[in-house]
Amino acid sequence: MKNSQFVKDPNPQGKGLVTVLQEIDSRQYALNVSPKYTETRSSVEKTLHDYALSRVVLCSEFHFKPVVNTPYYLYVKDKTLRLSLIAPTEWRDSSFGFYICQCLLEPNMLWTFSNKNTDPNTINYLALAVELLKDTLLSDFFSHKPLKETLPYHDERLPFHRRVLANALASQITSQIPKSLSKSLKQLGNENSNEIGLIGNAFV
Repeated sequence: MKNSQFVKDPNPQGKGLVTVLQEIDSRQYALNVSPKYTETRSSVEKTLHDYALSRVVLCSEFHFKPVVNTPYYLYVKDKTLRLSLIAPTEWRDSSFGFYICQCLLEPNMLWTFSNKNTDPNTINYLALAVELLKDTLLSDFFSHKPLKETLPYHDERLPFHRRVLANALASQITSQIPKSLSKSLKQLGNENSNEIGLIGNAFV
């Protein structure tokens, strides 16, 4: 009789999945108590704008649980987006990367940008980082599929915290602009104002 090697299941009770579901529930609660929106042209425009920014943040590298209304800082290093708790003024040098902007997670799970770097090279650094994601995590930005089919409800390519936030983001977009979900993000961008167009251009 041949010896058989016993392989231990590293996660016999599916604890990782339980943790994800618990975390999603906590984020969903935050959405349920956030203000409700009426879908108008201006609201669609702002939602798409914030959704695009949010997806960029969720494609950046970070290994902590973001907290609502807490400032974080987006950097680019070696063409990779990185989100940090540390402001550029707290670094003695540029070892963490090129500073892009300050990011804030709103109660509705959408991210907003502020205190952007005024360096003329900022958009180029951001565009180079996004270029590497065009065919992976941001491929739906260039797809003709309806938005409802591309929302990141269950994006297993993302690590834990980013996956949970992506799920909450998808839920918020679904509830905030339900009438627009049958159109692609690219189509919606073309139909709305220049502000959306500028974001799209940064992804090209």
